[in-house]
Amino acid sequence: MIIDLTECIEENMPVFPGDPKPKISEIRIEDYVIHSLFLGTHTGTHVDVQSHFIENGKTLDKYEISRFIGNAIVFSYPGKIPDKPDNVDFLLIYSGYKNCDLKLKESEITVDEAMEIVEKGYKLVGIDSPSIGNSEVHRFLLKNDILIVENLSNNLEKILNKVVKFTCLPLKLKGVDGAPVRAIAEF
Repeated sequence: MIIDLTECIEENMPVFPGDPKPKISEIRIEDYVIHSLFLGTHTGTHVDVQSHFIENGKTLDKYEISRFIGNAIVFSYPGKIPDKPDNVDFLLIYSGYKNCDLKLKESEITVDEAMEIVEKGYKLVGIDSPSIGNSEVHRFLLKNDILIVENLSNNLEKILNKVVKFTCLPLKLKGVDGAPVRAIAEF
């Protein structure tokens, strides 16, 4: 079974404070239609890479495509960061942010939890809230080459406590700090 974990990008969607709002425009050319897109690299479900917070950090195009595909364990937050099973490299966090009246800060992980994620050997961490944590959390994870996927959909709730194959393929953009992804889980 495949579960879509991606938020749909549309003009009136919520964006993180300071991020550009998406704009989608239809362009009619003779007998066909195309669309122009204006959006930030952190619109909707997206990945953060090193250059988002680390000066001279790796940009998106410097990552092998294989870094965006792997087995993930899904857990409910808040709670103890699970130990990393041998066959798992990714951690997906369901905070319930979109289902309840949590404030953003209540759905974000702490620096201590980020340290635990690094110590346990995870290579990617994803979350259903718009942000994994404050600037210090971002810097710590990215400095340790942990990819961050933010704004996963509510469908994450459907796979709680499961190990899944997680794929989050970003647009192939040169020199950028992140990109929207199509995130799916297979089990």
